[in-house]
Amino acid sequence: MGRWRRRWLLPGLVCIALGVVIILGMILPKAFWWFLLGTALIVLGIYLIRC
Repeated sequence: MGRWRRRWLLPGLVCIALGVVIILGMILPKAFWWFLLGTALIVLGIYLIRC
């Protein structure tokens, strides 16, 4: 049963994240999304350097 849960963990998290982004996209201004993109790129770069 643990395998089945683990298999659907990533798609479930992606769906939740996309839902949050869509809802926030209707509320927050464009400048916030540029800030979020910059932060995500920095975090991704640090992650890639550490691996």
